[in-house]
Amino acid sequence: MSTANTESQKMVTKTIVTSPHIYKPVGPYSQAILADKTLYVSGMLGLDTQAQLVCGGAEAQIRQALENLKHVLAAGGSSLEAVVTMNILLVNIDDFEVVNRVYAQYFPKNCPARATYQVSKLPLGAAVEIVATALSGDLVIAEAGLNPCARI
Repeated sequence: MSTANTESQKMVTKTIVTSPHIYKPVGPYSQAILADKTLYVSGMLGLDTQAQLVCGGAEAQIRQALENLKHVLAAGGSSLEAVVTMNILLVNIDDFEVVNRVYAQYFPKNCPARATYQVSKLPLGAAVEIVATALSGDLVIAEAGLNPCARI
C-alpha cells in the first residue's frame, strides 16, 4: 500500500455548518460541525433571525429552537429524523410537560435518545436550549426492541 493511500485513509473532514435562515451565533462557536457523517449541533435557543427571544415563554421558545434546529440540520445534510441524541436545558423543570408536548409534534415517531436538565441560567435569559447530534447522509432507520415513541 502506498504512503499516499495510507495518509488519505487517516484523513477526516471537519466541516463548519452554517444556516443563513437562523440567527448568527451569540458567542465564539459554530452553529454545527459535520465530522464525516456525524453532525454536532450547538445549543439552539428560541431566537428569531434578529437574535431576539420569541415571546411566549418556554412553549414558544422550544418551538422556535426546534425550527432553528431544522434549518441547521438541513444545512448539514440532515433532518429531524436523523437526530440520534438530544439534550434539553430548562431554566424551570416545571416546563418539562409543555416542552414534551411541543417536542412530540416534532418527533412523532423514532424519537432520538434524550436527556433533560434544569439549569440555573441560559444565555440571553432564555428558558430553553437544545443541543443535538444527528447523522448526515442517506438514512436507514431500524428498530430493536420496543419503540418508546409508540407509547406517547
